[in-house]
Amino acid sequence: MDMEQKAHAISLCERRALVLTGIRSIEGFDEENIIMKTADDDGLSVQGKELHVDKFDADTGDMAVSGVVEAIVYYDVKKRRDRWRSGRKNG
Repeated sequence: MDMEQKAHAISLCERRALVLTGIRSIEGFDEENIIMKTADDDGLSVQGKELHVDKFDADTGDMAVSGVVEAIVYYDVKKRRDRWRSGRKNG
């Protein structure tokens, strides 16, 4: 199945093992935050402690993350970009 058609889904087990599908790209990451874009062009941020990208397959959009997940946040990429340009970096 082409990644363009693959549904975006999240599975989290005991806040320590996160499996995602339908991920288009990883925009940035460190041990406390992983920022990515979904196949639907939504922004997605995973926040926590000791986060590691264990697997990312750009062809299929499959991703696996380990660490302590404290938050999973979706955001509109275009609105966030517009806020950054206007100097407002919150939200």
